Amino acid sequence: ATRFPELCETSLTQLSHLPPNTTTLQIIQSTISVSDHNLKTGQSMVKSILDTSKGNLNRTNIATICLDILSYSSYRIKSAHYALTHGNIKDARAWMSAALGYQQNCWGALKYVNDTKLVVDTMLFLDSLVHHSSNALSMMVAYDNYGEDTTLWTSPKTERDGFYEKGSGGKLELRFNGGFPSNLKVDVTVCKNHRKCYKTVQEAVDAAPKNKKGRDQYVIKIRKGVYEETVRVPFEKKNVVFLGEGMGKTIITGALNVHQPGMNTYNSATV
Repeated sequence: ATRFPELCETSLTQLSHLPPNTTTLQIIQSTISVSDHNLKTGQSMVKSILDTSKGNLNRTNIATICLDILSYSSYRIKSAHYALTHGNIKDARAWMSAALGYQQNCWGALKYVNDTKLVVDTMLFLDSLVHHSSNALSMMVAYDNYGEDTTLWTSPKTERDGFYEKGSGGKLELRFNGGFPSNLKVDVTVCKNHRKCYKTVQEAVDAAPKNKKGRDQYVIKIRKGVYEETVRVPFEKKNVVFLGEGMGKTIITGALNVHQPGMNTYNSATV
């Protein structure tokens, strides 16, 4: 059911905590644990790259970005495990896919600074980590489509193979009907000329609650004006909504670009 069956088999046979009568769900949970365990090793290796890159601005920046996105990967792996244990297989697949994407992105970034043995070794390890995560995700897909009976599982297939998942009917199912959300309640306001508001967008973002529960948005109303700033919305600031006053009226403009020393695409976004 995976793209890398030999690696999958080897990693599972090395686990000592699996009970004799292991369920399909327990096997999938174990593959997630394998990915999580190897991710910690990968993070440690990237940290070593950062620690040994003093004086090399490009490698320092890449290692810093890698540590950043690998922490996101760790969070998503935990989210996948939680969703799986609570019967939300679709959510588990989405989170595991995100975790895999972050790992792949770190590997892709390091290839631009692979001028030391440590970086090369780290890339090789991250490549194996991506394979472990891919195996976990593939097993989730098989479980979702074929159920607990693993004899029904097949190697990964896509629409290119003529395979469409249950309920797809070969067509995209769009659940969003478009339009702007109505009845948004403004939590804070950013403006230029009044006292009772934040003066910068970043200040308003910083004031937003961390790890906001539920689906309620934190709405930041941004009054008309030009805001010359670079805005960063941290990972833990959830459901933050920017509400401007219209195109050409509310403008956020930064000045970062990849031609600046030490700057890269990842860090150059205005928001």
